[in-house]
Amino acid sequence: MKRFGNLYEKICSYDNLVAAAEHARKGKGRQGTVKDFYKDFEANLRQLHGELLNHTYKTSAYSLFTVYEPKERVIYRLPFRDRIVHWAIMLVVEPIWIGTFTRDTYSCITGRGIHGAFRKLKADLKDVSGTRYCLKVDVRKFYPTIDHSILKQIIRKKIKDAALLGLLDGIIDSVPDNEGVPIGNYLSQFFANLYLSELDHLLKEQYRVKYYYRYADDIVVLDGSKERLHALLVAINDYLMAERNQQLKGNFQVFPVESRGIDFIGYVFYHTHVLARKKNKQALARQLHKLRKRDLSEKEVMLSAASRVGFIRHCNSVNLFNKFNVVVMKKFSEIEKTRGKLEGTKLHIDTILNRPIRLLAFEVTDSKHNAEKCLTLQYEVEEPPDTGPSEWVKHITFTGSKALIKQLEGIEQVDFPVETKIIKQAIGDGRKHFYKFTDP
Repeated sequence: MKRFGNLYEKICSYDNLVAAAEHARKGKGRQGTVKDFYKDFEANLRQLHGELLNHTYKTSAYSLFTVYEPKERVIYRLPFRDRIVHWAIMLVVEPIWIGTFTRDTYSCITGRGIHGAFRKLKADLKDVSGTRYCLKVDVRKFYPTIDHSILKQIIRKKIKDAALLGLLDGIIDSVPDNEGVPIGNYLSQFFANLYLSELDHLLKEQYRVKYYYRYADDIVVLDGSKERLHALLVAINDYLMAERNQQLKGNFQVFPVESRGIDFIGYVFYHTHVLARKKNKQALARQLHKLRKRDLSEKEVMLSAASRVGFIRHCNSVNLFNKFNVVVMKKFSEIEKTRGKLEGTKLHIDTILNRPIRLLAFEVTDSKHNAEKCLTLQYEVEEPPDTGPSEWVKHITFTGSKALIKQLEGIEQVDFPVETKIIKQAIGDGRKHFYKFTDP
């Protein structure tokens, strides 16, 4: 197995720390510890840079708080400077670690995550006979019981850089009472993936499991044979106890998918449809009730509840939204053609790539410059103002993209706006590209 060295200098480079700071800041710019760091950003980052180069960096003290959704958990929070260090490590090491995972690991991996697991499980359930039964397990107190010595051995199987290993060891051992890894650390999420990655390989390669999904310590295995799943349950339990010093929770179960559905990643999966988990439906109902009691406009209510609504809308949620009087914005895959007055500040199409936009209207006309067609898009894009919350600002874009025009051909009238984003995909050797609408 190839082991990687000469990584520490890349992690500690000033440019990498700047990039890490921007990643760590994303979505958390209003936090006090972030604002304090950015008041004198360059001086603070130079100090952190020097500590890393001189090997004097130590993980700061944690602050602890408790959350109760979906169950009580103690969250460990570090100051912003430590989060920069974690991101700096991940920007260099993440590709190495991802290369050790099977495709069945989904937690906190770019391009996978909850919705990657959602799409894969939903697609696999089309094989009704091969997914008749489900084995669902998770690990008892997973994060607090991760063994430091075992985790360090796992990390050393891919990394041989002594300086980086010393930094990682210090982060692992920084937990109060030296127990497990802290829920809340960005690195902890990858430590969790690493800790059970050999189990993934065991099940897929030795036991030839076809339908397998893991999100941190939540594991789902599907098969057409109940007896085979019971045998795999024994194998998983034996591995955890012998190789990882952990135990399964007592709520493990083997059951028919058709009768109960698979409660996983916030949804309940059946062969024919997917529903929202009961707790998520209840949480949305309570949130909507509280917001509407404040006499907010329905638009303000929907903006405040957008996160929960967006999560639930991925499943079969039409009846639920009708019951709660929720009106959701359509996705691009649901739209049909409309025409309207197109106006707004002009933006080049490349400036909005991979950004969620709200498509308001479009129009295909003859180009003024050649015999080709011209596509005019009118949309809103989220932009941060100088102060206060971000705003959705109206723009227009002109393009001669034949691929985008083809996607819009034959679409009939429907209510706008709709959610979408535009991506740029390579053709062949990558010298040529084409644009494409996708759901955000």
